Amino acid sequence: MAQFNPGTPSRAEKLVSLTYALINTPHGYSKRELRKIVDDYQGLNDAAFDRKFDRDKKDLRDMAVPVKTIGTGAEERYLITPESYRLPEVAFSTEEAAVLGLAAQLWKDTDLESFASRANGRLSAGLEDIGHGVHFTEYVPRLHAVGPAVGACLEAVWASQELSFEYLDAQGLITQRTVDAWGIGSRFGNWYLVGLDHKRQETRMFRLTRILSGLHTGKTHESRPAGFSMADTLGRLDPDIAGEAAHLRLGKDTGWALRARATSITPAETHDEVYVQFHDLMGLAAEVAKLGDGAQVLSPAPLAVMVRRKLDDALAAQKAPVPEYKLSRRRNAGRPPSTAAVARNLDIISYVARHGSPTVGQTAAHFDLSEKQLLAHLQTIMMCGVPNGLPDELIDVEWEAGTISINNAEALNAPIRLSLPEAATMLAGLASLRGLPDFEHAHAVDSAHAKLREAAVGFEGLESVLSIALRSTEENAAYATLVHAIREHLEVEMTYYSASSDAVTQRRVEPLRLLEHAGRQYLRAYSLRNEQIRSFRLDRIQSATETGVSFALDPARHEDTDEIFFTPGPADQLVVLGFSPRLASLVDEYAPEGWAKAGDEIIAEIRMSSTRTIPGMVAYHGGDLRAIGPVSLCTEVKAWLSAATTGSEVK
Repeated sequence: MAQFNPGTPSRAEKLVSLTYALINTPHGYSKRELRKIVDDYQGLNDAAFDRKFDRDKKDLRDMAVPVKTIGTGAEERYLITPESYRLPEVAFSTEEAAVLGLAAQLWKDTDLESFASRANGRLSAGLEDIGHGVHFTEYVPRLHAVGPAVGACLEAVWASQELSFEYLDAQGLITQRTVDAWGIGSRFGNWYLVGLDHKRQETRMFRLTRILSGLHTGKTHESRPAGFSMADTLGRLDPDIAGEAAHLRLGKDTGWALRARATSITPAETHDEVYVQFHDLMGLAAEVAKLGDGAQVLSPAPLAVMVRRKLDDALAAQKAPVPEYKLSRRRNAGRPPSTAAVARNLDIISYVARHGSPTVGQTAAHFDLSEKQLLAHLQTIMMCGVPNGLPDELIDVEWEAGTISINNAEALNAPIRLSLPEAATMLAGLASLRGLPDFEHAHAVDSAHAKLREAAVGFEGLESVLSIALRSTEENAAYATLVHAIREHLEVEMTYYSASSDAVTQRRVEPLRLLEHAGRQYLRAYSLRNEQIRSFRLDRIQSATETGVSFALDPARHEDTDEIFFTPGPADQLVVLGFSPRLASLVDEYAPEGWAKAGDEIIAEIRMSSTRTIPGMVAYHGGDLRAIGPVSLCTEVKAWLSAATTGSEVK
């Protein structure tokens, strides 16, 4: 219990206790009373107390636990009203609970996945065990954000705030932007911010991966037009610059991805001249840089300059000193914010109240925690109550007998309301499921979506400023053929471009399911040539034809529960790569065996069947990726980049 706490209360413990105190008082507490009963406020001057109390109120408000002010001046008092704290009672059916679980499963970013998981746990109260084990089958979509920028933009959009940041545009120019944030969304696999650009005084679209600096919020605005729809805006506006033609010189039997897009190819003795239409100068520059001295830009000049810049930046990063690091088999994700621990503690209290006396194992499984992690949460709850309160004002927790009981926490027994990111992840998840073609639970998605809008009190209109479209809603020539082959268990003959060999080959496969990750679609299929399950990017499948040969599903041959896109083999070579913070979300795709953090750089040990693609990967990312080990690989990459920069003279 709280009086046995041997040290200073943790921030999570303080916020739970503050919530407990403010919701347990009918008349509220004055600032003077709070400074007496909360240890963390004692001994502070007026200004320091106001700053700390304002920070605590903001943290609670971000969790959808608003602190209400009553009275004025010296009579001002603070409390949390039960109606502003409690999640509305909305009952979901078992099938609706199942699709809520699927919507929560969409998110693969640590933070957003946690928000969705917590929200789903509250919404499907009493039905979570029924929804357990429900998974996607033939199509497995995953929503992937791009680091903290998504959360910061979402907050600014919802609060109608200005945002300032440094931006790298599609033509490679870096400028400072100030924008009235109107909406945020994802389309074509990219995240965008839409708003009024102050300098240009027009509506502009900004790709979040090109924001180079931190995001700085400014004053609120009223410029968002009435009836604004982020979905309509993403569908109407062209996110890229106007189309242009690039004149390239490609070495023989190289650059197959560019050749597939070419409008014309003129063969020569040692090379071919290729014309390619493009919209994104930065994207094409990366593709050309990836080919090294096997490609040269003849026009336009800005493309040649950008390719040279990428190569120069990649070489500079490769030559930079490598800091000391120590690889670990487990990634250190850092400590979660205290508000996450507070929300989890409050969720545990309401879960135990709802289920009577659940077992330790049952409770740990519900929250996807180990028993050790759950007991740490219970010990924190045990330290909570009215700060410096009497025994009957403290929360009593017991678990020694294997079942959990929490007493004297009646005010906290109801589940808390959804916060902004919790409401956003679930609404966006369900909206994304609604867009899936031929989704078998479409009716349940519609009804669950309607009920979720009732439960997301305070976030009416959120969907007008937030829009996410899965890649499956975009046209793909092979998609329909592959879906039919998966459902009917038919072999498929594919013409496939392999980036690792920069070659087009024929593949015969037994297709198992489609996956979507970070805006890309993949086919998981049993490769008859390799005799193992492989991942194939849909945008690299140039043709797909059913052979008419059927196959029977064999668990020993076709069991494929892992959602991985890069399949390392035990005999593959171990290499060590360094990723900049901009590529943090890319690291997981390579299934690292070891991790380290050196400053801002993420260092990962991965297995590669061949290291021949690494120099091109380094060039493609233009300074955001480098080879760190072994030494022979670093030497090879430096030599490759040096030759590439020599051959990339601007015409």
